[in-house]
Amino acid sequence: MYSWDDLKFVLAIANAGSLTKAARSLGVTHSTVSRRLSALEEEIGARLFDRLPEGFTPTTAGEEAVEAARRMELEVLALDMRIAAKDDELEGPLRVTAAQLVFQVQLAEIVARFKERHPGIDVTMNAANEILSLHRREADIAVRVTDKPDESLFGRLATGQNRCFYVSRDFARRYREAALETVTSKAVPFIAFKWWGNKVPKEMRDRYPNGEVATVTDDMITMHAAVRAGMGIGRLPCFLGDPDPDLIRLPGVEPSRYFDIWILTHPDLKNVARVRTFLRFAADAFKEKSSLYLGN
Repeated sequence: MYSWDDLKFVLAIANAGSLTKAARSLGVTHSTVSRRLSALEEEIGARLFDRLPEGFTPTTAGEEAVEAARRMELEVLALDMRIAAKDDELEGPLRVTAAQLVFQVQLAEIVARFKERHPGIDVTMNAANEILSLHRREADIAVRVTDKPDESLFGRLATGQNRCFYVSRDFARRYREAALETVTSKAVPFIAFKWWGNKVPKEMRDRYPNGEVATVTDDMITMHAAVRAGMGIGRLPCFLGDPDPDLIRLPGVEPSRYFDIWILTHPDLKNVARVRTFLRFAADAFKEKSSLYLGN
């Protein structure tokens, strides 16, 4: 039973809490995970998980297997990292992860130019809004929008960012008074992010005392689309709002600071040639366009 191949499935189920999520994390089908778990439990003569309505919960035997799996995983990851750190060739695989929007705005272009210069490096782009683990080798490099990069990682500050409030040109015509640099008592629609709550941003409440939330979104791409559709006033990073010819900055509002963009890797990989080269190349490319991100 206690082979790493078996324990990978046990650990994935324990981490995910369901066969479907475990299958997704392992890159296999739901039926494969179910079959492997059933075969394993039959082989050892013990149930490893209780199948509860809220998900799969390890039994006492399962907890022991999960604990062993975690120890084995740490050893495998450490070995993998040590081997990878010795690679000094400008060729081979390189996995880059970032949010979809980051790829869309500039990172895909950076990867394309990097590939032209280093055709022997096989770059995989993983557009994931969830944070993939560099410690678990889920990716080699992560481009993250954050003011607090993980201190256990190594990386470079690519560029600072600013943000501002934007409206569509059509919205500015329909709400002409609201687009002036004055306080208005009219009801003015806003687009809010869900983590603000169902509220008008505090920076706008004095100017628009009767402002109201027209819709709520949980995604920057959706926010951009809603502002373009004229649904209301929305706050966007300058790199997204300024280049759009259908949008204008809300008059009388200055850009404010937004999260930085960092390019990060695991410390053990910082001297791997293809990782080191991409870090430098991408950081330089972002810095060349810093005015776009700062809204200058």
